[in-house]
Amino acid sequence: MSKRRKAREIALQTLYAEEISPDGWEKALQETITRRGSSEEAVLYARRLVVLVTGRRDELDTMIRAHLENWTLERVSKIDLIILRIGLAELLHCPDIPTNVIINEAIEIAHRYSSSDAGGFVNGILDSLAREVRAV
Repeated sequence: MSKRRKAREIALQTLYAEEISPDGWEKALQETITRRGSSEEAVLYARRLVVLVTGRRDELDTMIRAHLENWTLERVSKIDLIILRIGLAELLHCPDIPTNVIINEAIEIAHRYSSSDAGGFVNGILDSLAREVRAV
């Protein structure tokens, strides 16, 4: 598994824990890192993703909401929403990572951590968002 994939999974687990726990993301990140054991590079990138998502959650949710057809943000599963937030944060703030890599990574993580339909859902939303925020 690549360091960036591991970092994305750490960010997903941290952000999910932060959603259901009052302890905050820093404690959730530390617990996730302790459980998983990760390289320094993966930890630094995971922290970057968590900071981006938590710091811009409202902006990310507004953009995601605008691309949901026949859905409300509240109907999207927490895992899928977090995967979308991470993917969109990377699309917006990580220009060095190719669009197709960001989307493919999000799809793979959705297949691993969410429902069987999640990959297609995540693909559709992130592809639509990528057309808006990047020259795709």
